[in-house]
Amino acid sequence: MRKMLKAVSVSFGIAALLAMTGVAGAENLLTFDAAALNALPGKTTPGKSIVRPFLQQGGDVVSARVSLPANSDIAPHPHPAGKVAIVVVLSGDFQVGLGDKFDEAGLKTVAPGGVIVLRDTDPKHFARTGNGPVELMLVAAPKASVAPVWFGGK
Repeated sequence: MRKMLKAVSVSFGIAALLAMTGVAGAENLLTFDAAALNALPGKTTPGKSIVRPFLQQGGDVVSARVSLPANSDIAPHPHPAGKVAIVVVLSGDFQVGLGDKFDEAGLKTVAPGGVIVLRDTDPKHFARTGNGPVELMLVAAPKASVAPVWFGGK
């Protein structure tokens, strides 16, 4: 009981401190619903994928929202050299495989909420979308900055 009360008093203390220091409230919070996000500028690739960067281009870390059209095969391609890509499937039916050639037998389904890790040593990868569009969140960074858990470590 004592620990719980202590945690409650700490929570109230933090809330009071934030209120006194004038920290921006929820009315200043920046949010984007799907329509607003889709209205942001993006680059359309030849394969009709739309990439909306979250970070400035040219930095060590790349982060983007990627929109893929329905019923599409994405040709084998690499991610930036020397970077590990972590891709979260936000929505849609998505399959991905590794290799220099598109190989239907090598496709693996990744459900929404699933994560794909493309190591810096992986060959090119390819993908396929299902009957609806696919939304992905991509972060690519130098291997040294990626948490070891993504490589099976602790």
